[in-house]
Amino acid sequence: MARIIGTPGESAASRGLLFIILPVVALLLIGGLFTWAYVFSAERGGCIGAILILPVLIGYALWIRRDAADMIGMIGEGGNFLKGARGEFAVHQTLKSLPDEFIVFHDFHPINRATEQPAKWNIDYIVVGPTGVFVIDAKNYGHRVVQSAEKNRFTRHNVKQTQRNALELKQGLVRWSAGGLDGLFVVPIVAYTQPEARTERLREGAVRTIPLRLLHQEVQTHSEAAIDQEKAGRIARVLFAQLPADTQAAFRTEFDAFGELSKAARYAARDARLRQRTEAVSVQPDESAQVQPSAHAEIPEVCPQCGGRLVRRTARTGSRAGKPFLGCENFSKTGCRYGFNLDEA
Repeated sequence: MARIIGTPGESAASRGLLFIILPVVALLLIGGLFTWAYVFSAERGGCIGAILILPVLIGYALWIRRDAADMIGMIGEGGNFLKGARGEFAVHQTLKSLPDEFIVFHDFHPINRATEQPAKWNIDYIVVGPTGVFVIDAKNYGHRVVQSAEKNRFTRHNVKQTQRNALELKQGLVRWSAGGLDGLFVVPIVAYTQPEARTERLREGAVRTIPLRLLHQEVQTHSEAAIDQEKAGRIARVLFAQLPADTQAAFRTEFDAFGELSKAARYAARDARLRQRTEAVSVQPDESAQVQPSAHAEIPEVCPQCGGRLVRRTARTGSRAGKPFLGCENFSKTGCRYGFNLDEA
């Protein structure tokens, strides 16, 4: 199971509830004020007083009509945010089923360390694993068919936004790593989460526009931006360092579990390099047993083992003591013992 950093749909759900609760409370207060004013005027001035104040209340209602319409619009927008939160949770259910070699960042909102303020941009999901780095934007619409970008302005907006997020993340990774992650390719994806979603195009330029049911396969089988586990761990460390301190504390255990995988990969790569170097050294002759050239052998100029320059030396011990040979210049640096015997002529 993939390692999860962050809570899915948290930001969208909180905004949705805020957009709904505030207008409802405001409308209830206004309605209560009207009711109280009508009852108060009726008690103090009788029916005539109530009739006289009624036009005032109606006039006030007409005056705030525009604000009331905006409030009702906010309630509708809040419903859209809640729908989006459901879509983000659906994407979360798909991404968490990825193998252990993947780590998922939800609602990535980096902190500007110079100002200690959140950046103006955020990303629904960042997935890092052996198949690459992915930026995923979740969309949850009421209709099943998603038209192409050239036909639909919402699709066009989604594609541009996701591509911009991928570019900003790429630039951020280069900056945060002091250039160490330069040249990294980030794959942008728009995932449509409505039931039985179908897109007219699965790709809009560099952006994948796919239904949710294809997301798992797209991430796990992608090959154009493949990276090794060691590099995936380095990218994850850079991303984790940009999160707020409270988020880091809450998800430290999950992050450390993923870090163990990349650490193991780093050690395995190191051990492989050491084994290769040891095997190369073990088959090299020493100065007293140099490689015998054939009668027509060409004299090499560089070491065929490590690419170092060959320099003329004289054997000090063994049966060829006092005889010339070519030795690798990296003998004192890496222990390369390649030698090429020269004719005594």
